[in-house]
Amino acid sequence: MATPPTGRHPNPYRPGFNQTPLVFAGRTGILDAANEALEVAAFDGRTPRPLILVGPRGVGKTVTLGEIAQAAAEQHSWPTVHVEAKRSDLLGELSGKLRAAEQLFRGTTPDGPAHRTRITGAKVQASVLGVGGGIEVARDEGSPEPLATVLRRTMTAAVERDAGLLVTLDELQNATPAELHELGGVLQETVPENWPLVVAVAALPSLREKRGNRLPTYLERAEWHPLDALPGPDARTALTGPADRSGRPMTDEAADLLLAQSGGYPYAIQVAGHFAWRASHGSDAITAAHATAALPRITADLDQLFLSRWEDASGREQEYLTALATAELTVDEPNGGQVAEVLGRPVKAVSYLRDRLIKKGTVYRSGAGGLHFITPGMGAWVRRRDAD
Repeated sequence: MATPPTGRHPNPYRPGFNQTPLVFAGRTGILDAANEALEVAAFDGRTPRPLILVGPRGVGKTVTLGEIAQAAAEQHSWPTVHVEAKRSDLLGELSGKLRAAEQLFRGTTPDGPAHRTRITGAKVQASVLGVGGGIEVARDEGSPEPLATVLRRTMTAAVERDAGLLVTLDELQNATPAELHELGGVLQETVPENWPLVVAVAALPSLREKRGNRLPTYLERAEWHPLDALPGPDARTALTGPADRSGRPMTDEAADLLLAQSGGYPYAIQVAGHFAWRASHGSDAITAAHATAALPRITADLDQLFLSRWEDASGREQEYLTALATAELTVDEPNGGQVAEVLGRPVKAVSYLRDRLIKKGTVYRSGAGGLHFITPGMGAWVRRRDAD
C-alpha cells in the first residue's frame, strides 16, 4: 500500500457497495438475532429459522451479511457459503460452493479433471477448519447434482468435523419463483435433520411481494428483519465515529449540517463523511465550515445515484415517479390509488407502471401498502428536477 503524503491521513469513510464502515452502527438487534441462531445451531442441536434482511439499497444489507459471516468465523470457526442471486442459475452456483465447502470440511483438494469444483481462495483465518468467512470457488461444468444431495453430503462432512456452516444469500429478490420454491423445499425438508446450518438472506423489499402463496413456507416463516434508515443517535454515531477514531473529531455543528443532508441513510452518511473529511484536510477537527464546503460535493454525488435510477425508467415510468414524489408532499405513505389520483387516471390503468418500477428496484411497497423510493431522498430530487 502506498504511503500517504506527509500530513495526510487516510479517509476513514467508505462510500460504495459492500464497503464495511469503520463504525458499524445501529444493527444490534439483527446481529443479536444472528448470534442466537448460530448458538442454537452450534450448541442446541437445532436448525434455526432463516434470517431475512429486507430493505432499500444502501442501508447495509450486504455489509450486515458480512458481519454475520465474521461472527460465524470468529465465534465458531465456521466457513460461509455466500451466493448473490443473479439473473441466472442461483441453485447451480450454490451447489458448486457447497461442494467446495464439503472439500474444505474433509480436508481435501481437487485433483484432476474429474472434479467439478476447485477452491481458488478463502478469507478470514479460523482456528478449527483453517478457513472461515467466504469461500471462493471456480465451478467447472459437469453433470448437475440435485441441491438436496449436495447439501446433505456437505452437512454430513461438517458434522463429522464437529463443525457447522453459514449460508448467506444476497439479492434474493432476483431469484425466479421456481428457484425460490426449490430452495425453500430443500431447506424445509432438512430442518428435522438438526444440522448445524444457519441461513441468512438479504433482499430488496420486493421480496415481500412473493410472500404468501408465492413464497415457500420455509421462507414465509423466517425471521424477517427490516433495515431502513438509522435512527438519530445511531446515525450520529455512524457519522462522527470514524472521524473520532481517526483523530480528527467532528463538531456538533458540523454533524448537524451533514445529518440534515444525509438523514439516517447509511450510504449517504458515508458520502457526507467522506467529503467533509476531504474538506478538512490539514485541520485538527471537522468544523461547520468544512461541512458547509462539502455540501455541494455531497449533493452532486447523491444526485448521480438518483439520476441513474431516473434514466433507467421509461418516459411513462418517469411520469409515475414524478406523481409519487408529488404525493409524498401530502401523504407519508402514498398508495397506488393516491399516485393514480395525481396522474388523473384510474388505478388499473397505471398499476403496470408501479409493478415494473417495483421489479426494477426503483420503488417498493411497504407492509402497509405504501409506496416508497428505494433510494431515500430521491423523491425530493425528483421534485427539484420537476421544478427546474
